[in-house]
Amino acid sequence: MTTVLMLLMLPIGLYVYFGKEKKDREIYQAVFDDFELKTAKRKNLSNKEKIELFEQMLEQNGYKVVEVTETTVKAQKKILSMGLMMIGTGIYIVGLLVYLVYYFYLQKPHEIIFDIYKLKENS
Repeated sequence: MTTVLMLLMLPIGLYVYFGKEKKDREIYQAVFDDFELKTAKRKNLSNKEKIELFEQMLEQNGYKVVEVTETTVKAQKKILSMGLMMIGTGIYIVGLLVYLVYYFYLQKPHEIIFDIYKLKENS
């Protein structure tokens, strides 16, 4: 029974990774882009207040702020891929272990950089 489940995990994982997660990444990025545009349109905020808003938004979304200057905020977060985990499970646990080693030691974190000067150019 477990072999059948593991064999089903491979095609399901492929669908989740290439179908679902790809669309979700675009939606996920759109959240940050919309926040950036809305903040740029708020003329009553100083640059420092905009930077603080970006920091708060990133921290609320689980990002670790790694660099803050007067004009930029840089944050990073590792994103766990359920699709790749399912694909790894589908190739008899060895693939799952390989993915987990990749996730913890080799995967580069997703990085978001907000720049005040970029906001002024776009608004």
